[in-house]
Amino acid sequence: MISNLIKLNEYEEAKKVFHIINSDEEDVVCLFVGGCVRDLLFDKELSDIDFATSLEPEQVKNKLNKSNITYDDTFEKYGSIKVFINNKFFEVNTLRKDFNEDGRHASVMFTKDWRQDALRRDFTINSIYCDLDGRVYDPFKGVDDIKNGYIKFIGDPAKRIKEDYLRALRYFRFHIQFSKHDHEEYVLKYISQNQDNIENLSKERLIGEMSKILISGLGYKLFSNNFSKDLFLSVYKGIKYLTRLEFKRKKRILKKEVDWVVLISLLLIDQTRNFERFVKDFHLSNEIKNRLNNLQLQFTFKTTDTIEKIENLKKAVLKYGVASVIDFIHFQYLVNEKYHYDLYESNLKVIKETKPPEFKFDANILIKKGFKEDANLGNAINFLKQRWVANNYEIRDKDIDDAIQLFK
Repeated sequence: MISNLIKLNEYEEAKKVFHIINSDEEDVVCLFVGGCVRDLLFDKELSDIDFATSLEPEQVKNKLNKSNITYDDTFEKYGSIKVFINNKFFEVNTLRKDFNEDGRHASVMFTKDWRQDALRRDFTINSIYCDLDGRVYDPFKGVDDIKNGYIKFIGDPAKRIKEDYLRALRYFRFHIQFSKHDHEEYVLKYISQNQDNIENLSKERLIGEMSKILISGLGYKLFSNNFSKDLFLSVYKGIKYLTRLEFKRKKRILKKEVDWVVLISLLLIDQTRNFERFVKDFHLSNEIKNRLNNLQLQFTFKTTDTIEKIENLKKAVLKYGVASVIDFIHFQYLVNEKYHYDLYESNLKVIKETKPPEFKFDANILIKKGFKEDANLGNAINFLKQRWVANNYEIRDKDIDDAIQLFK
């Protein structure tokens, strides 16, 4: 397990940051910390890589400047410098002690004490520090908890949850991924006591946490436990179709390219406009709203038990665009147990390479037939485009006659 940490040497940009911050120092002043250490110990693929350092932000910036490394110091007062190398970014955070905690608005005091920095972290599995040689500093025995499958708060769970109510949801995210044990009743008790506060967290933070849960591919575990099921249904009002997340039981393979928007759509999309309330309540962007809208428009009562033919998918590209049809292929594969993986891959490949013909129609044809340049002309052209798609990209004389009869 510990030997997995050596894999950090494979991440060249992160390795470079480590060496830059530690350069010209008698002792190690910068270590890897948090999720990257935890995930490697669990033999999981890394997403974010963070560093902790006993140097203050100004010292960190001086070293980065000497090496001509780009960085963002927007959150310098919190001890955080974001470093950019080759389109990858890493956070370098100065060791700190939080005091006057109030959710995310704790006052910050920098420190040289690594244990003091570890004390402010949420779970033992997230408070493990290491270097490139795989040597660890583990003040709260997080490595043992990883081996034994325990998700433990650092210190009093009631106090840690009160400091930041999002930790309650993070607890469930880590539990479904790493725990080998049932929930401790006293932890559930503290979470239950703070349900209103959890629901009142910012919509952005709630969606951020849900997206991480969904991408783990293990969200179904939340809904196999009555407590977490009731909590999440209350916090994320509007989600339904929980069994659609049972990828393992349905033998569905969750591809890395499937993002959280497709996964949240599994809990929302049906033949109704149910998703619109969720979009409004959680202040989702117009881009996400449009993606969900196009998925809903492609959904039919047959979506979950029949497989859309490639000819129909190609036609759908004309109406919804390549990206939206790819979303639908992911959606249908994940909800339809009859959809074989090889066909899924094949359909994705075909649609990604699809360049639909361009609809071209000379509006003067209709104008010569007596149309004016108004809404009726636009409606007639839209009608002809629909016929063009239905007729395999051909407009017949009959279609023009029908357009004249309907809209002139």
